[in-house]
This record gives sequence, structure tokens and C-alpha cells, in this order.
Amino acid sequence: MSASHLLQRPIYGGAFGDDGRYALASVPCVSRGLHATRYMVVQAQAGLVLSVSEDKTEALALARQRLSAANDKRQPPKLSTEQGELWPDEPLLSPVPAPAPYVSRRRREIFERSQGLCHYCRTPIELFGKWHIEHQLPRALGGGDDALNLVAACVPCNLRKSDSTAIEFVTQGPGAA
Repeated sequence: MSASHLLQRPIYGGAFGDDGRYALASVPCVSRGLHATRYMVVQAQAGLVLSVSEDKTEALALARQRLSAANDKRQPPKLSTEQGELWPDEPLLSPVPAPAPYVSRRRREIFERSQGLCHYCRTPIELFGKWHIEHQLPRALGGGDDALNLVAACVPCNLRKSDSTAIEFVTQGPGAA
């Protein structure tokens, strides 16, 4: 995060002192998928972050606690050379489930009528898989789009059948062009 994204305002008085070395900083962020602001009490000169919170009052209170504990003569200051994790890594966007594939009512009806098998070779086909709606009497020969003329066919059978009728294709046998 660059310093240019931080908005800072010096804090004076109380545990923060009168020299303005501590500042209340804010930075825009995404929290639980929504735009939010994080507040930090920082000592910019030393590169220290005393507290972080999504609530300004809470960030100030936590920083006051830490400064008071560090300045308290009865309790030695706890200095650490490691910077703790400021906030847990959160995904910017929650994953969106993929929509279920759309299958038209007509395609579904033809699939169900075929009981999930190719009309010609009886190879199993899947509703969401690759298969063709096939005209038993081809359109080129005057066949219509009525339900009785439409069947489910695997891709190889439909491509081999081309513009022949269903009876011509079946009598040609498998593998015939």
C-alpha cells in the first residue's frame, strides 16, 4: 500500500503527546465484499502502526491502551521487531457459483424420449453433453420439425447420416458413408 492512499491527520494530547508524531490514518478497502474504510494510528517517522480497526473510536482506544502500557513505569514496554498481521487476507469478491447449463424444453423432451441413447447406435448420451437433434426425414427431403420426426443422435451418427432418411441410414449399416 503506498503512502499516497493513506489520509493522515495528526493526533495531539493525552497518551499521544503534544508533538504530533502520531497520526490517525484512513485507507479505503474491501471488507466482506463491501467497500469499507480501515483506520490506523501510526507513527509515520518510525514506520510503526499502533492499531488497526474498521471503527475510528476503536482504533484510537487501542492505540491509547498500547501507548499507556508502554509509558507505564510499572510495566516494561514490550518491544517487538516484527510487524504483526494488520488484517487477514480476504478475497475481494466471494466466488459466484457457475450457473447451471440451460437446456431448452424441446431438447430435454427429445432426450427423455430417447432414454439417453442415440436413436441409431444406442450409444449413451448426456443431457448436457454433445449430441444432435436429428431429423429422421431430413428437411432437404421435406421433413418437418414436428416431435415425431425429431430424435436424439450422437454426433458421429448424425454427421454420417447427412441428408439420407433414417431407414436408408439404418440399412446402410455402421461405418457406411
